[in-house]
Amino acid sequence: MNVTDPTDKHSGRDSERVKMALAAGAIVGTWFWDVAHDRLTVDDALTHAFGLEPGSSHRELRLEQVLSAVHPDDHAELAAAISDALMRGGRYAHQYRARNADGEYRWIEAIGRVDLDAQGRATGFQGVLIDIDERRLIETERDQAQTLLRSFLDAAPGVVYAKDRQGRLLMGNHGTTELIGLPPEQYVGRTDAELLNDPVQAAAVMATDERIMATGQSQQLEEDISFPDGRRAYWLSTKAPLRDADGNVVGLIGTSLDITERKAAEARHREIEERYRLAARATNDAIWDWRMADGQVVWNEALADLFGHDRMETDAQWWLDHIHPDDRPRIDADIHTVIDGGGTIWYGEYRFRRDDGSYADVLDRGAVLRGTAGEPVRMIGAMLDLSGRKAAEAALAESEERLRFATEAGDMGFWDVDLVHDVLIWPPRTKAMFGISPDVAVRLDDFYNGLHPLDREATSAAFAAAADPAQRALYDVEYRTIGKEDGVVRWVAAKGRGHFEGDRCVRVVGVAIEVTARKAAEARLKELNEHLEIRVAEEVAERTRVEDALRQSQKMEAVGQLTGGIAHDFNNMLASVIGPLDLLSLRLGESDPLVSRYIDMAIDGANRAAQLTQRLLAFSRQQPLQPVPVDANRLVSGMSDLFVHSLGGTIRLETLLAADLWLAFADANQLENVILNLAVNARDAMPGGGRLAVETSNCTIDAGNAEQHPGVPRGEYILITVADNGCGMSPEVVAKAFDPFFTTKQVGQGTGLGLSQVYGFVKQSAGHVKLCSEIGRGTTVKLYLPRLVAEVAPVAPAAPAGLRMPAGSRELILVVEDEPTVRQFSVEALTALGYDVLAADGAAAALVLLDQHADIALLFTDVVMPEVNGRELADEALRRRPDLKVLFTTGYSRNALERDGVIAPGVQLIGKPFNVDTLASRVRAVLAETR
Repeated sequence: MNVTDPTDKHSGRDSERVKMALAAGAIVGTWFWDVAHDRLTVDDALTHAFGLEPGSSHRELRLEQVLSAVHPDDHAELAAAISDALMRGGRYAHQYRARNADGEYRWIEAIGRVDLDAQGRATGFQGVLIDIDERRLIETERDQAQTLLRSFLDAAPGVVYAKDRQGRLLMGNHGTTELIGLPPEQYVGRTDAELLNDPVQAAAVMATDERIMATGQSQQLEEDISFPDGRRAYWLSTKAPLRDADGNVVGLIGTSLDITERKAAEARHREIEERYRLAARATNDAIWDWRMADGQVVWNEALADLFGHDRMETDAQWWLDHIHPDDRPRIDADIHTVIDGGGTIWYGEYRFRRDDGSYADVLDRGAVLRGTAGEPVRMIGAMLDLSGRKAAEAALAESEERLRFATEAGDMGFWDVDLVHDVLIWPPRTKAMFGISPDVAVRLDDFYNGLHPLDREATSAAFAAAADPAQRALYDVEYRTIGKEDGVVRWVAAKGRGHFEGDRCVRVVGVAIEVTARKAAEARLKELNEHLEIRVAEEVAERTRVEDALRQSQKMEAVGQLTGGIAHDFNNMLASVIGPLDLLSLRLGESDPLVSRYIDMAIDGANRAAQLTQRLLAFSRQQPLQPVPVDANRLVSGMSDLFVHSLGGTIRLETLLAADLWLAFADANQLENVILNLAVNARDAMPGGGRLAVETSNCTIDAGNAEQHPGVPRGEYILITVADNGCGMSPEVVAKAFDPFFTTKQVGQGTGLGLSQVYGFVKQSAGHVKLCSEIGRGTTVKLYLPRLVAEVAPVAPAAPAGLRMPAGSRELILVVEDEPTVRQFSVEALTALGYDVLAADGAAAALVLLDQHADIALLFTDVVMPEVNGRELADEALRRRPDLKVLFTTGYSRNALERDGVIAPGVQLIGKPFNVDTLASRVRAVLAETR
């Protein structure tokens, strides 16, 4: 059945919806209405959906029969829609509720078309019905959610906004518009730096926003806000990262509430609480607080003292049940008459049952606190035991009256001046503002005498104006007081009004707030503004300190690069010394013992020079390392013998090893050398003996303790601390302690590379080192090594060394070396080992020889060479000869070359300087290697 009109702009969309409905099984029936002959036919599905009689699909119906299943509330609109469709023809779509065979109403959507003849009269009306009940439910929930969101934004107090990742505003409520002073269309898409008048405020807000988006952590903070009209206020802001469906931070949402009044209210509330607490403790009355919402009643301790009931909370029914049965109906009726009748004060006398079963005669009074609509919210009162306290009844009633006045006046420190009887009433809170003890009686003279001389005239004039029947002014002043007993100067803000009987002022009543803290804050703000230059100077000093630290870091890096280059050159030179000496020793054998001893002395000196280059490489973070999982506790414990032999008998060694210490990932041998190096330095700093402590611990650095570990990034570390109580170092020496070749020892007693090696090893191991020292108090060195958090396979044991100098089988080896002496030694050594050798001084000559000699089995090349380096030469050689074996040699460390991308991990490498034995073993191993 064709239910679409190709000329109708909605037909394509309707057709798509019908297809989707068919696919989802949502079509509940089809109809065709022969309008000209008023014959309506439906299918079985529609018959069931409309609850029609079975078999209706096999006969013609009238429209009224089908419409009888439509919900009464939707009938009129449906009839109008059908009438409109018959008049205009074409597309028809309408939604309404229909009753199905189960008697339930469900939302359906009718989609069809009306065919018109040439005279514009409807001839046919056909279409389908789609079940949209679930969709309507979803749309209703969506509309409710959107309405709720809009209502929330419109009703939310303060400022509500959202920003994107760059800090640009995406939306804001009325409070946001008021704060910025621009309509939304002018501030959406702009940042705080572009909108706020105060650049300092804008920078602070954006820095906070960026921190929250970067950390992904919500934060609540108080902000000092400047409005466009010059007003300032305190805002309580809650900010949280805005995340997308995948949880990625894409912006920030925030709310801010003006808490200026709340802060003042909290201060007033604390004063009220304190006054109420003091009043409740100072009286022997049973004070009660009845909350109407749930009937809870809170009592003070006097309930137990007076009547023996050991409880602080009850419900109202408990109180009513303890009233004598003869008094209960009267009291119940009286108190509800006041509560339900809009009254404020209730009082009554009745008998109240004590815990021991006896009854006490009590006078009970309460005041009803009502909401803005007059509804009762709370009732606060006091129960007076009349047994033995009749004489105090009037005084207690007066105290209750003062409490009521204080509540009505704002629950602050209140005051009441009875001008008729010249009586001044001050509670303890008000007395404290004038430095008077709570139990000291006061008179009106205490008020005037307690005023600061500079404020006395203005304050007295304001009080006189408030008591003047002709003016009846509001008493609203701020003044200073000088404490009568303690002499302390306080600031007080007071407000009050006179109470008149005709043309006579009989009382002046008001409240007072101590504003000393506010005045002090204003003074501090003024002082801050006046001392801005000092703050700027401090900021400049801090920036200078940071720049000095940066320069020191850059200096250490530059020196490291220099020492690394020096070590490389030394290794090249030592290679041309150690190798030939080794060859000479092999040639001479034991023929001349004296010559052999000279050769051994020369080789020993050259090896010590090689060790010196290793220290230079350590400082420059280029030494070869073999990191493995390390238990620092076991390593320190295993160094006991080394410590004993190195420290001597005058040094007392203490080791403090942490339980459950984490593992580190470092070169165990180098770490042991570092700790021993620090111990020897400590020994030299204690020539007369002392204490050396070696301590291990787990160290987690986070936001809470980052200041205790300056310069160390946040994370988990194994901390090794070596501390002595020796002579210590001056700040100038500490600043240079890690510099290579710097030493405070006598000539010949040190190379100046000990602490440099420590520094280089720790940095190369991705750790950090801190040195603290003070003249006369000793030195502490802390090594921070990253915690091992990944699973690392155990290091396989090294294979046992083979026989000395395995001989060659006349394989042809191509030696490429730009240093002539090293090249000559390599050629002669390999020749002596039984190999055929070709030599080249660079990549160009090497490639020519490689093309000329197809039987070359091994390429032995230096890594660092001018123009084309050894790795590039090897890549080209392997491209031409894939089966070629390659052995690299260099004066740099494998770590440095791998880190810089010069060679790949796993390639065969021999370090300079090397002897003949090492060369023979490595060449044989590479040639025997199976690809």
